[in-house]
Amino acid sequence: MTEFSLVLLAGVAAGVLNAIGGGDTFVALPALVAFGLPPVTANAVSRAFRVPGAVAGAWVYRRDVAAFGPTSTKALTAC
Repeated sequence: MTEFSLVLLAGVAAGVLNAIGGGDTFVALPALVAFGLPPVTANAVSRAFRVPGAVAGAWVYRRDVAAFGPTSTKALTAC
């Protein structure tokens, strides 16, 4: 139970850092390695679990993205 609590705390800290400025890997990766995952697996897990936050952030800020001059929003997001 203690390990689960520590991993959960590290996940919450990583989420807070990601929401503030995108520095979640500074917490998540060392925490996952410290709890026994190999570094490559920890990196993959850290990156995979970043996707829901990125999707949620894109959804929240979707109205703030406006077309820039003659270029449409779809063209800007396709790159």
